[in-house]
Amino acid sequence: MAPKHSDPWKLVIPAPRRCTVDLEAEGFSLPEVVTLFSDAEGGSEVIQAALPRIDRICQGTVYRWKRAADAAPAAVRLTPGDVEEGHYELAVTSAGVTVRAGGTAGFSAGLATVVQAVLLLDHGQTVLPAVTILDHPAYPWRGFMVDVARHFLPMESLHRVLDVVWLLRLNRFHLHLTDDQGWRLPVSAYPLLTDVGGWRSDCTSEGGRYGGFYSAGELRELDSDAAALGITVVPEIDLPGHASAAITAYPQIGCSREVPGVETRWGIFPAVISPVSQAARDFIRTVFAAATEVFQGPYIHVGGDEVMTESWASLTSEAGQEDQLYQQIVRFMTETVLELGRVPLVWDEASRLDLPRDTIILNWREPEFAGAALERGYRIVLCPQARRTYLDHKHRDTPLEAGRLSVCTVHDSSRYEPLLYVREALGPDLPGADRVLGGQGNLWTEGVRFHSEVEYMGYLRLAAISEGLWTGTPGAAAWSEGFRERLEWWRGRMIASGVNVYPGAMEA
Repeated sequence: MAPKHSDPWKLVIPAPRRCTVDLEAEGFSLPEVVTLFSDAEGGSEVIQAALPRIDRICQGTVYRWKRAADAAPAAVRLTPGDVEEGHYELAVTSAGVTVRAGGTAGFSAGLATVVQAVLLLDHGQTVLPAVTILDHPAYPWRGFMVDVARHFLPMESLHRVLDVVWLLRLNRFHLHLTDDQGWRLPVSAYPLLTDVGGWRSDCTSEGGRYGGFYSAGELRELDSDAAALGITVVPEIDLPGHASAAITAYPQIGCSREVPGVETRWGIFPAVISPVSQAARDFIRTVFAAATEVFQGPYIHVGGDEVMTESWASLTSEAGQEDQLYQQIVRFMTETVLELGRVPLVWDEASRLDLPRDTIILNWREPEFAGAALERGYRIVLCPQARRTYLDHKHRDTPLEAGRLSVCTVHDSSRYEPLLYVREALGPDLPGADRVLGGQGNLWTEGVRFHSEVEYMGYLRLAAISEGLWTGTPGAAAWSEGFRERLEWWRGRMIASGVNVYPGAMEA
């Protein structure tokens, strides 16, 4: 149980950049029904999208939240101000709470801060202390990736994940929608992608089939809710490798007419999209175009990782030309995305290629690969596997703990800050440091089947990661001076809200 604390503003994760609390001044006495009002552009939409999320998040408190009909009686007011986009100003007086911002992202972040402060009040405490907050993020990319291909998560689960993405003031929700083990994105021109590729033989499931997929309407609703909160959904269609499900549905896009089957194993497999066939190129164009019809954000992630290029040996008569085919197909994918008016993203295996420099690289391997991508002129997002941001790894090194492949403690995640991470390995004079956009936590789901497991594996470490992404200073820098206590409060309030958050030790 976390100790009592009379100032919830000092417990918020991530911490506001400038926070001046006046415990001598009269704070705001919260009514049991907290009313919200805004007539500002973006503010009303934030309230509309946030209210159902607040109801879920605050279900362990005595407060209910609703929209006010006008400004006069509202407890929380979102008002326009001369504030830079993405920034916000927050003030609490005896008259109520005011959030000033210049647009959706600032209103959303400010309201999330208010909600978290209410959530973090001592039991029985009903007064929000008087405060003035001036706040903005250190990085423009602050994300969370969830893999829904290895194990399908129902749409309700994704909305609940979005609750926490919003509460932690993150702004990217990355969905890994396709892989060898399942295809979740509907494409009307290729219905077998979901009808066949969305399901796999699985002896542990009723009827011997496991899987599922989303409708275009469900994904649009999720995307619209996220956008109203200033959060961008980033769809990932992982090609040309990790394509067993797609090739099982449409063998003509592969390198032979063999049907690999939707994979029931984890790993890397030789079912790879053909880099030379017209059928494969038509498929890529159509699938990426379908993604732009569902998702309104500026990004499409095209994968490009772990491609078994030896599967293309039969397509060339000269040894070593598989790498040229890899260059050819990944460049085609990124150029297709650009032609559709979107920005392509790839995993860092593709950063050695000559791709359009608008392409963003997601670096998951060692920092040397991040340095190489910067030297080549790419913008990068850092999500390193090594004891930082891979949230499918075990919390602790014990056979009693869930997780795969490695260990990443809560303290490990709290050490994460993108530039600090890469500079520690490559030196302080990092060429292209201004092209480090930020970072994200990644939750792969080979060992994560249910929503409660997403909560257990992800939420506490994601809170630790969010600190460095928002403030530019890793939480571990003040681990013993307060950050660990803040995480304890976060954990306690999540548990009180019915969330299955990891309850164990935070250190190794």
